[in-house]
Amino acid sequence: MINTILFLAVSISIILILFWLIYRKKIRNRYKILINIFLSIFVFLIVSCFSLKYLDVLTKHNETISVPNLLGIQIDSAKVILKGNGLNCMIRDSVYSDDYQMGMVIRQDPKPHAETFPSYVKPSRTIYLTIVKRIEEYKQIPDLLSNVTSKDIGKARLEMLGFKVDFLLKEHKDKDRVLEILQGQDVVSFGDSVLKGTALTLVYGSGEKGKPIELPNLKGKSIDYAAQYLNEIGLEIEISYDSVFNESDSNNAVIYSQYPNPENLENPIIFQGSIIHVYANLKTSLDSTNFNMNLDSNLDSINNNASNE
Repeated sequence: MINTILFLAVSISIILILFWLIYRKKIRNRYKILINIFLSIFVFLIVSCFSLKYLDVLTKHNETISVPNLLGIQIDSAKVILKGNGLNCMIRDSVYSDDYQMGMVIRQDPKPHAETFPSYVKPSRTIYLTIVKRIEEYKQIPDLLSNVTSKDIGKARLEMLGFKVDFLLKEHKDKDRVLEILQGQDVVSFGDSVLKGTALTLVYGSGEKGKPIELPNLKGKSIDYAAQYLNEIGLEIEISYDSVFNESDSNNAVIYSQYPNPENLENPIIFQGSIIHVYANLKTSLDSTNFNMNLDSNLDSINNNASNE
């Protein structure tokens, strides 16, 4: 509207100036000149009015959109928000940060609209964003199991390496002792490389006497199989090797003796959280009989005890 008023004022001024020049000078065919001038001005006005109207439509005159606040939002969500508001986005820069998640918007231009800071743009304009990027950094898991490490010390050591740590209580005779480190449902061992910032769970002992279960007979079982079995029923294992020279030998070793030994006990019962010491070598033959049966029996016993509570 303002542009139209200014244009008309300029046009009228030009017409008045032309009249003044014509009457001041002695020009023949004055009327023909006036008619040509009027026709020219009329055509000029018509074309100019249409041009101004088209210019308003093209530039979306008087149409504005308040700039949405995208700070702290992931880039994918920010794109959806901008598209819904009829705006475009462009990533101007990406920076490293350990304080914010990767892909988070931490800066935008223009700044977001607020009551104390009004910020408007025209439709289809581009909002420039700065997001967080991070180089994947891996850290090695420290040894928290070979020595008696408390849950608080274990948590502090893991957090110093940049991990997020939660606790999980497990019935065990050693109070607050770190028993396991979990990443989701998977066990993490000493020396494993884990992405910095990963959430880990420290499994620690309750300090209470565990539930009584049947003492398993591990003779003739492989070390890997026995360790998995004992872990599932809440027992720990300590291993002594004979004639084992490398990691491959230890994985293939078979148990030939254990303490306590159910064959020497009248009532072979052991409490969860207890330790079974086993002796293994490469000479003993592997025996897989009756092992799954014992495993199912103990798991059923544990489940029944839990349901009775």
